[in-house]
Amino acid sequence: MIPQVMKRRRWLIIAPTFNCDGRAASQTITDKLPYLEDAGIDMEVISSVTGERHSHIAHHQVWPLGPSGIRFDYRHVTSKRHGRGFRYKLQTVALSILLAPAILVERILTGLSGHWSWTPAAAIKAWSLNRAQPFDLIFSSGGPVSAHLAGWMAHKLTGLPWIAEVHDPIVNRRDPKENKLIARLSRERWIERVLEKLVCDDAQVAWWFTDAAVAAARGRNPQLGERGLSVLPGAKQPEVTVNHQYCDFLRIGHFGVLSDSRSLAEFLEGLYIWTNRNQSARSVVQLHVFGTGLDPRAKQVAEVRNMWDMIVSHGRLERDPITGESGRTQVTRKMQECDALLLLHGNVPWCAEYIPSKIYEYIWARRPILALTHQNSQLDDLIKRYGGVIANSLDANSVAAAMDLVWSKWKSQSLDSSSVAPVGVDSAVAKIMNRVDCAPKSSDSYRVA
Repeated sequence: MIPQVMKRRRWLIIAPTFNCDGRAASQTITDKLPYLEDAGIDMEVISSVTGERHSHIAHHQVWPLGPSGIRFDYRHVTSKRHGRGFRYKLQTVALSILLAPAILVERILTGLSGHWSWTPAAAIKAWSLNRAQPFDLIFSSGGPVSAHLAGWMAHKLTGLPWIAEVHDPIVNRRDPKENKLIARLSRERWIERVLEKLVCDDAQVAWWFTDAAVAAARGRNPQLGERGLSVLPGAKQPEVTVNHQYCDFLRIGHFGVLSDSRSLAEFLEGLYIWTNRNQSARSVVQLHVFGTGLDPRAKQVAEVRNMWDMIVSHGRLERDPITGESGRTQVTRKMQECDALLLLHGNVPWCAEYIPSKIYEYIWARRPILALTHQNSQLDDLIKRYGGVIANSLDANSVAAAMDLVWSKWKSQSLDSSSVAPVGVDSAVAKIMNRVDCAPKSSDSYRVA
């Protein structure tokens, strides 16, 4: 008997930050490709021009249509090709001057962030590709809300089913200190509310990365029903493995982006309290910062508290031109060499609906996690499952208490890795495919009147 051959399906993926080395939003979708291929999916991708062109699948890089979007992407492309030296500064300044009048008009007319104009460009490209060789489904993944707005527009232009992977909540919980009138009048906030409704109205399947995020979206849009779900994205198994070794320093590593809402300031304040109690430990503890420099608030704390001797800033690790090793591979090795990995959650209201994607790489690095979290029981449970240490991100004394535990384990060389299996991308893809295969095939069958 001749075995049946599984019919392969064609999906069009819309992901602005696809194949950008080191970007969490990129890794979330890029890491899924092998598992989707194994599930019988042939793919083409539409992305912005900021990433590397993928060598294995058809990858269409699209420029935004608006002047501020063009300026933004041009800076990234120029930096990637020529670095940030004189040539970069000359070209980007000249382009900024040239586009300044158009950018001013764009801001007055739209009031939106610069990358909004990537949306129609991507949707038109999707329509064109589907005319040339039809797809079975559109899959938007982001990250930037432009991904899902482009996905919805492509869905309307082509009539194809649409699924959406929402990385961060589209509509965030409000900060109590925020001016409610300004928030209500903000065009970007209005677009976010409309887009979330479009996802909940029209997506065949939509998933968020936390239980609280999907529950909040469903609460605002009951029509989402069971088409919405929560999926932990996970991370792929590292390509390199380094055996951890203790040395004369307690090395705490932070990897990823820093900002005012995800700042090292709170950790440094707690570390300052702890070192005052443990003066002999000050010369032994090192905070290694990878991916960026210190954020402004953290710099201020480090300056006021005179803590620069404890901080080692490595900046962003790019592809090594000599070995060809990617920045991501170098970062993976550095993670495994650290004694503990610092996870910053932030302290804004929408942290309750958000889990930093970096945690899944940390778990694969097999090093204990020291996490500063804020009002997110799902994240706390995940950290506890893998033997991590949790501190309240708003309480410096809580951070100091967590440091006591990390310090005692380091001294006894018992900062051990967890034996619990890491969260893999394969389980995420299996959950998604199961829901997609079980979803209604016609948009009319799931739309709520």
